[in-house]
Amino acid sequence: MESYQFVSGDTGSKLQVTCKNDGDGSVINLTGATVKIKWKTAAGATVTKTMTVINAAGGIAEYQFASGELYEGWMNFEIEITDSSSKVIRNLSLLQEKVRGAL
Repeated sequence: MESYQFVSGDTGSKLQVTCKNDGDGSVINLTGATVKIKWKTAAGATVTKTMTVINAAGGIAEYQFASGELYEGWMNFEIEITDSSSKVIRNLSLLQEKVRGAL
């Protein structure tokens, strides 16, 4: 049985991430930062949305998907952090989630 975190068309689904330094595994403090999530639609267009910082000191941010944003199949996500001094960092490996089609 396959495991899915999301279902296409859902609008109550959230993707929550804990931002960590790839070098040492330490949590990235998001105080004063803007966190964005990016992905490509089924048609190949790039979507960029701002995430909500849930716990700045703990590096936790989340995004609640809107209508039509989740599509069936594998979706890849990039997280982009712009810190308070305008430095930009992104995750090295894309986040990959399999989305089940609605019945």
